[in-house]
This record gives sequence, C-alpha cells and structure tokens, in this order.
Amino acid sequence: MVDKMKKEESQRRLFFKGDKEDQVAESFRLLRTNIHFMDEKTNRVVIVTSTIPKEGKSSVASNYAMSEAIAGKKVLIVDCDIRRPRAHTSFGIQVTKGLADVLAGNAKIEDVILKDVENNLDLLPAKHFQGNVTEMFLSKNLSKQLDTLRALYDLIILDTAPLTVATDAVLLAEHGDGVIYVVGYDMVTKKELEHAKKLLHRAKANLYGVVMNKVDKTGYSYGNYGYYNYNYRYYNDYITEE
Repeated sequence: MVDKMKKEESQRRLFFKGDKEDQVAESFRLLRTNIHFMDEKTNRVVIVTSTIPKEGKSSVASNYAMSEAIAGKKVLIVDCDIRRPRAHTSFGIQVTKGLADVLAGNAKIEDVILKDVENNLDLLPAKHFQGNVTEMFLSKNLSKQLDTLRALYDLIILDTAPLTVATDAVLLAEHGDGVIYVVGYDMVTKKELEHAKKLLHRAKANLYGVVMNKVDKTGYSYGNYGYYNYNYRYYNDYITEE
C-alpha cells in the first residue's frame, strides 16, 4: 500500500529533519507553544485551512504535526482535502485508499491509516474524489470515526480544503477544538479574508490564530492584487487536478 518516493522528495517542506531551516523550525515550535497555552485540552482536533490554494496550508499542517510528534505526542494527520489531496506528499508516500473509502464504508479505518510515517506520527490520507464531498462530511460516520480516533491520539489535525474552494472547514468546525488559518503573504485580498472570517464565525469555530506564510523577506511582492487575478484559474485547476 505504501511506496517510498525519492529521499529528497520525502523530506521536502519538512523543517524538522537535519539542521536546515532552523528559523522555520523554531517558528513551528512557537506555534506549538502558543496553541498549547491557548488550549491545554487533551485529545484535541485541530483544523488547518486557508483562503485559496497554494498558500501552504498542508506544509503548515505537516510541520505543526511534526513539532508535536517530536515533543512526544501521538499525532494523526487526516487529509480532509479530498478534492485535491496533498498531505501524503509531504512524507513522500503514495496511497491507494483514503478517507473517502472509509466514510463510504468501503474500507476499515485501521486498514487505511499509515502508521509511523514519522516517529509518533500517523497519517490518514485521501485519494482524489469527485463525488459529493459535502454529504460525506455531513454523515454521522465522520463523527463516529473522529470519536474513535480521539481515544487513540493526543492530537488530530484535519487538513481541509481552502474556504473559497469549498466550505469543508466550516462543516468540520463542529468536530474541531480550534482552527489554524494559513494566509499566504500578499496572496489574498482583505475582502476575501473578511468573507472567510465570517464563514468561520457563523460556524462558531474557535480560531486559534493566523499563520502568515510565504513572507517575502526581500520586501518585494506581487502587489495587492497580483495573485487575485489568477485565483479563479486556481479554483478550476484545484477541482479537476488529480
């Protein structure tokens, strides 16, 4: 079921291996510490989302998970981004079954979870799915599965689709203890951010905070609307790309 890709691919975007990217790794340790003090609840379910594709939410989810696993917690990443699954690529893994198979009753969850992708870290992956994802997330089976997983893990991280692509994060908010909102530097407009905030507020989501990602250290950017004009192309690619 699991095939390892090239070593360099399996280590991309993970900043807790070797001595590289020390500053970035420290940023995730700070994120881990801040969330700990905001919510000391055990067996937490944390949702990670963003506004649009390519803001780096899966990288944030994976590295936050790694930071907690290294600290000794038993962690599970659940790739809820079924339309465009990417969580497994951070660990250099190929999958044949995923979350949709579990929720549809076509596979047992214990047969789909990938054990020890890193020390103390498991992964429930997703395969590309073009069916009705909304109905799948509204099913009682999802709630049942998460209740089972809470008893097995100290932390469960739900990597969800961007809010402008789908409202999955809003639907999942009722199952989560808090939301990490990833914002790519100069990639979204104020209007888009305000809309996303309203969606989360209506869902009564507990917003832990915002992670500003892809900050241009040189001080240059693409302009306030540099990415905005391309967002709708991203949406279409997001839904259709396998």
